[in-house]
Amino acid sequence: MSGAVLVPPDSSGQLQPLQELPLPEAVSYVPHTIGWAVVGVVLLAVVVLAIRLVWRRRRMQRYRRVALTELAGIEASLASAQADGVQRANALAAIPRLIKRTSLAVVPREQIAALTGDEWLAFLHRTRGRFDARSGALLALASYAPPAQVAAISEDDAAALIGHTRDWIAHHHVEV
Repeated sequence: MSGAVLVPPDSSGQLQPLQELPLPEAVSYVPHTIGWAVVGVVLLAVVVLAIRLVWRRRRMQRYRRVALTELAGIEASLASAQADGVQRANALAAIPRLIKRTSLAVVPREQIAALTGDEWLAFLHRTRGRFDARSGALLALASYAPPAQVAAISEDDAAALIGHTRDWIAHHHVEV
């Protein structure tokens, strides 16, 4: 009988008038001073502002993510096109077009669309591009040369051009 609780029977009726003790009211989580309400409102405003700024920055940088994804596709096309000169030429020719479209996403068309040659390379340098004379010449070659000549670009030059392009897309900065 170790688990049974012995309760004496209420034969005299003395326990009938007893009432159960009332429990205290639940403790409220609502702050009782205006200071905590102000702190809560300020914290809520800071969180909303931070979310808005992150969303805005992410929306403004979307063109970079799209361009980097397209560049990865070009790079994959180059890797699979080792034997096919036409596909290789098309992939290499897509790089200058990608750079131009990416720049058009942030700079007004009137300022950028007509740039070619040295003016175009100067723009790329001003916007923190790391295109040197060799990669600048490769950009011009990929843009305007016949496909057979574009396909003849070496693997090392193509890899350097892709690296410079990736760096420019990820890090360029245009003063507005």
